[in-house]
Amino acid sequence: MTSPEMGAIKEMGKLELSEPGPQNTWRLTTAVMVDTPATVKSLVDTLAHLQKSFGSIYMDLEGINLSRHGSISLVQILVPSCEQAFIIDIHILGMTAFDTTGSEGKSLKDALESKAIKKYLFDVRNDSDALYALFGVRLDGVVDVQLLELASRKGMKHALCGLAKCIEQEQALPSEALLQWQNTKKEVIKKFDPKLGGTYEVFNVRPLPQVLIDYCVGDVEFLPLLSAIYQKRMSCHWLEKARVETEKRLNESRSPSYKHHGRQKSLGPKSWRFPPKRETRSNVTVAASTTCGPTPLANQEVLAQSAFHAGELRYQPVVFVPEGGENGGKARKGKPKCSLTSPYNDVSSRYALYDDNEQNWALCDKDCGWCGHCGDGII
Repeated sequence: MTSPEMGAIKEMGKLELSEPGPQNTWRLTTAVMVDTPATVKSLVDTLAHLQKSFGSIYMDLEGINLSRHGSISLVQILVPSCEQAFIIDIHILGMTAFDTTGSEGKSLKDALESKAIKKYLFDVRNDSDALYALFGVRLDGVVDVQLLELASRKGMKHALCGLAKCIEQEQALPSEALLQWQNTKKEVIKKFDPKLGGTYEVFNVRPLPQVLIDYCVGDVEFLPLLSAIYQKRMSCHWLEKARVETEKRLNESRSPSYKHHGRQKSLGPKSWRFPPKRETRSNVTVAASTTCGPTPLANQEVLAQSAFHAGELRYQPVVFVPEGGENGGKARKGKPKCSLTSPYNDVSSRYALYDDNEQNWALCDKDCGWCGHCGDGII
């Protein structure tokens, strides 16, 4: 273990933070509340040590209508080296959470804006939007795990996948633990959905109920495993594409025209959905054979993605006029009348052409905020 890592562990031992009640027995990650300037200072010192060693953290945010139009209630930061998830109470601390400096003069804002700390988030768009618009924090050094999943996927890359679907399909949890995780999700949904007797202010209730603490931890503690699985499957070619698209997401989320809701947010990057038709086998092979040493599986995936595009026309149905003509008149002689329709004129028509399995990739986790119908993007 390097000296910076040892320093980070020592700083963790100095933290005098309020501990929540007993955790689930299967959970390895301990939740720690950060709700005073003193605890923020200790956490910032821990992140400063990680910055020196170019460490990684895993993040998520909770809030009411999480965007520039809403508010941030909590920020969860998982530090894998100490197996602790720090739940920062933004509702109580406000700007103090971001501008309080540690012993080295660094703040949480500095850590979040530093490239030296790699930050893994699942769909960074609304989180970035809220942090920038409400607190002036420009996230940097981000790895979007949602894009890693899409980039590592063989075959179609049209529809994005939600976090719950990723955890289920990768079997990241034992069956009993998965059921418990799902039940926690359902219970939290009931607490914030007014249609089910809940309230949008649930994440602003203090003290924070244990089920919400479990929910917050559950949103970050499996990101290390998922990101490792996806990156192992990928070539350097797709890792770079994921990095570029993550930068695009960050820039778009800070633009005046950014829309934090909408069905279009469940679609993958356009260049991934419609790759260049004349991408040659040799070019793809070279792109996949860079110095990071992709696995044979990763090479096969890139080549398969190029070859798969040849079947794109199967998503452009040909509609034939029934015998007898459009209005029951006489059928035309010769070839039957047909019209070639494009299914890509609008988002709804694109989805109409997907089979049920593919449509389920994107819909629905009830925590994605893509369409706004499952609690108006509260979580």
